[in-house]
Amino acid sequence: MGAVSDGQVENTVEASFALLELCLERLGKIAPVNRPEQLLELLPELAIQLTRLIMVELIKFDLAAAAQQRIERKLEYYWPAVGSVLPHEGIPLDLVIEEVQLRRAAGEHPRWDDYRQRFPDLANAIARLVANGDTKAFSGATTHVPELAVGTQVDDFFVLKQLGQGAFARVYLARQESMRRLVALKATSRGSEEPQALSQLDHANIVRVYDQREIVDPPTILLYMQYLAGGTLADCIQLVKATPRASRSGKLILDSIDKHLLDANQSAPEESIIRAQLADMNWPEVVAWIGIQLAEGLGYANQKGVLHRDIKPANILLSSEAIPKLADFNVSCSGLSGRAGAAAYFGGSLAYMSPEQLQVADPTEPKTADELDGRSDLYALGIVLWELWHGKRPWQIAELASNWTQAVQLQRAARDSEIQNDESSTNATERVLEKVLRSLLSVAPEDRPSSGHETAARLRLAFHPELAHRFEPAKSSLAGFLLGLPVLLVAAVIIFGPNTAASAFNYRYNQQWIWAMDPTSPNNVADVGRAMVESSATLIPNIGRDFEFISNVVNGIVFPLGGILFMMITWPIAKIVNNARAGRQSSPLEIRRLLNIGNQASLICGVLWTVSGVVFAVAFASWHRQFHAMDAFHFFISLVLCGGVAWIYPYFGMTLISLLIYYPKVIAPAMHDPHYAEHCRRIRTHMRWYLLSAAAIPLLAVALLVLRNDMREIYVVSGVCTTGIGLLASFYAYQKLDDTMVELAKVLGDQRRRLTV
Repeated sequence: MGAVSDGQVENTVEASFALLELCLERLGKIAPVNRPEQLLELLPELAIQLTRLIMVELIKFDLAAAAQQRIERKLEYYWPAVGSVLPHEGIPLDLVIEEVQLRRAAGEHPRWDDYRQRFPDLANAIARLVANGDTKAFSGATTHVPELAVGTQVDDFFVLKQLGQGAFARVYLARQESMRRLVALKATSRGSEEPQALSQLDHANIVRVYDQREIVDPPTILLYMQYLAGGTLADCIQLVKATPRASRSGKLILDSIDKHLLDANQSAPEESIIRAQLADMNWPEVVAWIGIQLAEGLGYANQKGVLHRDIKPANILLSSEAIPKLADFNVSCSGLSGRAGAAAYFGGSLAYMSPEQLQVADPTEPKTADELDGRSDLYALGIVLWELWHGKRPWQIAELASNWTQAVQLQRAARDSEIQNDESSTNATERVLEKVLRSLLSVAPEDRPSSGHETAARLRLAFHPELAHRFEPAKSSLAGFLLGLPVLLVAAVIIFGPNTAASAFNYRYNQQWIWAMDPTSPNNVADVGRAMVESSATLIPNIGRDFEFISNVVNGIVFPLGGILFMMITWPIAKIVNNARAGRQSSPLEIRRLLNIGNQASLICGVLWTVSGVVFAVAFASWHRQFHAMDAFHFFISLVLCGGVAWIYPYFGMTLISLLIYYPKVIAPAMHDPHYAEHCRRIRTHMRWYLLSAAAIPLLAVALLVLRNDMREIYVVSGVCTTGIGLLASFYAYQKLDDTMVELAKVLGDQRRRLTV
């Protein structure tokens, strides 16, 4: 936080908390006061509402400081002096809470009857508090901020200059002598859980917290962390507000960063691909890019069990290459209940809090910070990105609060109002961005993206709006039509269609060939097939009857068995897709099963056709000695040839429908698949082999023509033409699958280290 002077403060909600910080900083040097009039001397000449807010917080601060020095002091101590500013009947609940909690901390047992008589208007609320209420104090809020002398050695750090100052901490640029590196050194009198929690976080979009040390004289806790000279996102937003919408671009971010680099006597990177690409981005793309990285950082922290709880532009630092990094995690969520000092520390954060976090901050509500989850941080991120995009937050609150409770309740009321947007989205990128931000700003947590990773993936669609239709296809589109059909029906057509056609062709072809060998065959069948055996004098009585018998037995077993196996592999897929339609996420195992359905179906088809070919060939060879080995081989190859059609085409068909139609729908609830690259590698390996097999089938058909010059030409020509068309279709499917995987990687792949794609 930077120091604020009276002249810099405007009569706004944000400025009121900034001025409060200044007043508390002044009070920290003299608290507890010797006479209550000293509090009035700290007040600037401002609107009465703003004055009341500051006075309430000054009294809290002084009460806590007195308690720390074991001075017994109640609210009545201040009223003879401050009654004109804060009349007794206007006392807010959070001020009474401060007294109750301080008395409890001192070992007293506050009685409800006492407070009912002193504050009758607040009797009911105080009764709940005295009965079982407890709010966590804001640690170190009443202690004077330690000051380090510039140009001196403090522990392992040589202090170079002061970077900023707030009511509870000072931040310095320092050189850590043992590591010979520049660090940001935060000096405070209050300890925190931040170093222990954040030391485990190692992410490109989180400020690296190295460690903390404690010195005795003066009593100070030193938290040292990664130093970034590019300023904060708050600086960029100020520049956005001063820049017309049409003039905003990635260069605006770079201008803000370069100004801070110049102030820090640092130069901008001369050759930076990221800066070059960022300069060419339009403003919605810049907002989406910033959001992607921050969402990834939040997702990573949440996976580690760490929530930020204080997302706001001032807590987002920028590197020289414009990489945004999250800083100042409020790990313990202490102080949200409005205890002494909290308003100065969190006042600027109220405008960015989620509805559920505001409920935690409301002293009249029973909600605890432990009930918050990562979706609360995502809500705050939505407000930050909206403000970065439009130069203003989604809601404008003109009314000035007179106390912490009212400030919280004003914000809570705003969350239920409609988002204000005077600027319509004019292109696909803006429409996608607005849709994502509105989902982040949903009042109910369950209506927001479930994780930072999902948010990042949805924001990537702003760079690739042409891909948005894959995850939410229109009902009138082919994808929407197929998605609306029962999965079992679609799979049955894709799998049984080629199998049925290949089976009919193979049966007709072999029937005519076999009956041509049988002198007892019907004349019309024998005449058609006679040309196929003209060069052979071999006639095998009753082989046609045996062919019909074996065909009936094999088909009677294979097709029902295939149907059972079909249900076994497709029923789970139907459940997965139905869950996705209901908005439920799928497990990694289910996603892998979905994308492997084509391979499973093809393997089943291939095995069944191969076994059938062996059964036919072995049966004829064992039943009829005249049935030559070459005839058995020909019979087997014909089944393999037709089986290849039934083996390869279902793979491409099912894999296409799974990857293009079902997979985006299944992944849409989370928009995150950590195993996406692995899935792609597996699919590419499989489809290369299937494409080679598709190319081999026409060659096999030609080989049959060479081996059997007695084969009827129509079968050879039709077989070669059909398999040739199938090869072209397989090649098209191969290309379509590969292109789709490349496209989806733009949204689902690992993009954290890259800029736009």
